[in-house]
Amino acid sequence: MDLTVTAAATPRRRTGLKRKLVLSMLLVGVLPLAIGLVMAFWQGTQEIRQVNGASFQALATSTAKRIDLIITDEISHTSHLATDVHLIQELERRRDLLADIPAEELAILIDRERQRWEAQDPSLVKPLTQGSIAQILHRYYGGTYTDPGHPVPVVARSATRALIVTDLAGRLVASLDSNVDYVHVQEAWWQGAFHNGVGQPYLGPLTFDPRYQRYVIAMALPIMDSLRYQAIGVLLRVYDAKEFFAPSVDTIRFGKTGHVMLIDSRGAVLSCPILPTGTTLSDPELIRLVTPMRKGWVLAPSDGHGGTDASIIGYAPLPNASRITRNSSGVTLHMFVWQSSEELFAPIKHLFTWITVFGMLSVGLLIALGAIAATRIVTPIKRLQEAAQLIGRGELQTPISLTTGDELEELAEEMNRMHRQLSAAFAGLESQVELKTQEVQYLQESTAQILDSIPDPIIMLDQEGRVQYVNRAGKDALGVETDGALEGQPLSALLHTDDSTHRKLQYELEMLTTATVGRSGVAGSTSSSAVALRDPLSPPPDVSVGTLRNEIHVNHRTYRYEWFTVRGRAGQQPRVGLVLRDITDESRLQEQLIQGEKLASLGVLSAGIGHELNNPLVGVIGLGEAIQEETDPEQIREYAKTIVHHGRRMASIIRDFTGQGTVPATEMLMSVDINEQLQHALRAAQQANPSEGITVQTDFADLPAIRANPIELSQAFMNIMTNALQAMQGQGTLEISTRLQDGTIRVVIRDTGPGIPRAHLSKAFDPFFTTKRQGEGAGLGLTIARRIITKYGGQIHLESEVGQGTTCTILFPAPPKAIASQGGT
Repeated sequence: MDLTVTAAATPRRRTGLKRKLVLSMLLVGVLPLAIGLVMAFWQGTQEIRQVNGASFQALATSTAKRIDLIITDEISHTSHLATDVHLIQELERRRDLLADIPAEELAILIDRERQRWEAQDPSLVKPLTQGSIAQILHRYYGGTYTDPGHPVPVVARSATRALIVTDLAGRLVASLDSNVDYVHVQEAWWQGAFHNGVGQPYLGPLTFDPRYQRYVIAMALPIMDSLRYQAIGVLLRVYDAKEFFAPSVDTIRFGKTGHVMLIDSRGAVLSCPILPTGTTLSDPELIRLVTPMRKGWVLAPSDGHGGTDASIIGYAPLPNASRITRNSSGVTLHMFVWQSSEELFAPIKHLFTWITVFGMLSVGLLIALGAIAATRIVTPIKRLQEAAQLIGRGELQTPISLTTGDELEELAEEMNRMHRQLSAAFAGLESQVELKTQEVQYLQESTAQILDSIPDPIIMLDQEGRVQYVNRAGKDALGVETDGALEGQPLSALLHTDDSTHRKLQYELEMLTTATVGRSGVAGSTSSSAVALRDPLSPPPDVSVGTLRNEIHVNHRTYRYEWFTVRGRAGQQPRVGLVLRDITDESRLQEQLIQGEKLASLGVLSAGIGHELNNPLVGVIGLGEAIQEETDPEQIREYAKTIVHHGRRMASIIRDFTGQGTVPATEMLMSVDINEQLQHALRAAQQANPSEGITVQTDFADLPAIRANPIELSQAFMNIMTNALQAMQGQGTLEISTRLQDGTIRVVIRDTGPGIPRAHLSKAFDPFFTTKRQGEGAGLGLTIARRIITKYGGQIHLESEVGQGTTCTILFPAPPKAIASQGGT
């Protein structure tokens, strides 16, 4: 019998010398060319970025200065209207009249005037829109206002949407039209300009005005008294933002895509030839980069116009206007200069394309020259290679002849000399090889005899898990009749076990082969958890109680198995062995001992009576104390009903634990409303665990009744809720919901407590298992809850993650009538 495995050597794919020479010449020629192209493109890109970035910065700065000057000039022009003598006299007159009116009467007066204004009372509307103060506004708006040194620009007049004057109470004094509100004391522009009577200019942010269906900006100026001491009113002018800024912003274009636009620090567009006014830039990072209170340029991650390519953007703030807007609304104004990256870098990309074309032509020329040179070098080398192959096979008959006049000719002479020496050296090797072969055969036969004499089954596998050898004990135990019938087959064809055992053995085999790859092949043994090397035929170490056992069941017998490795021949990988020891009788004896221990531990379960009686007993004591202080008879009766309910539940618990077989007629199985029992259990759990910091959320669906003992069912629900309330420690949310789905009644109780560690989750239903401190719980609540739920055909599942709370899902089969009704609907 041969226990060796011969691994077929796969020839490695080699690259020809001619190809290497051509590739070397290409590398020498192409690498400097590629580096030059990349460096040129990179340097050109950097220079274009620097030049265009500086240009964009300069354009943004000059445009920002011009727009800033327009805004400050407009504030200056409007301020002349705020100093009109007639306007100041009228507002001072109104101030004096308001000084004698109490605050309550003034509020009533303003409300009546507002109602008249909203009703378009001509006696109020006409003086405010056509009176003497209104005529001053109309002359100013129409360009006929007498101020030769400060004429109102045409653009400002056409962009004006509203021009109004208010007194110090915020009431409307004059307006160009009636499409405005009457009271403005709560408006941000009025409060900002009036400034508690001190007065300061106000320039508001870009907002959408539904009355004009336009994005507008508001400019408000205080109207000071004749002594310039106190603000007595506010002058408001509302501009269409697009129409006001477009003549100065939209006309600045360069190239096909280059332009400037005006934005605020929120990213809102005030004027742009491409984007609509009011659009907000979608990239917060871009807004942060282009809105500092300094000029500059930046390579931004997007272009602000919907593109995601990196773009060069120049920016500059409007210093004077931003100072006013920052004090008014917290926003600042900035110029934004941009040009498409595709258009910006088009020249250098065009140059790069042409250089690449010339580079490809150079590569083609290098390939042709390299092929010619390589042919002259490779031909004599191929002759040497063919001669070396003949020498290796012992078939070289004539000496190698080369006349190149260089090192290759010297190499041919050395190979001829080596051939003569090898022919003399191999003359006596045949007899030595035959002798070694006989020794190897003897060792193989003796090894097979030793393995067949061992009483335990032994299986030898290769690195792929295929069977190579089975000793005589293994053939008898596993029912193998023909020698060599399973050689080359997978281990699963020999060991007929379940799928999980097959997967476990395959995993252990993979772990063992991974651990032995690369080692020298020292024989050893291993278990599924460690690669510990030892003699596989030595007696196994004692396995104490609780130690992990590697066992499999084959042909109604139980075997303890152990892996080991065997050193392979030179050039071969180590092999893997599997030793099986029959422990069937030992396992049966151990099962009998375990069963005896289980029967002995049943007596301990009586300790659970104290745990289950504790919760209802606490409720009875608490309700008894409440009855002593309660004077309402109705409330006392309600407390008494609850005490009776707790007493019945304690009686049911005692019967369950003592095994009494006779059930009173009042506690026979009956139709039970699960939602009602959940509510009873919730009240009992809250009474036993009071806490104001826990929020309870319930979501009960209509459910069919089930046949059960209501006291037992309520006890199971209360145990689960008590655990949830105690886990949250006075803070959190308890969610209780019910559903009827696919013929199953689903009850979900979820808390927001600290959760159960994964290692403890599988033990949550074990008797006396608890993670609470000494004296806080006996570990029987969930055990009894599961027993009651399964008693009525239900199932209970726990899901929990540390820090994520715990979810308890209870499933009951719905009655057949309810299932039929659900399917019909």
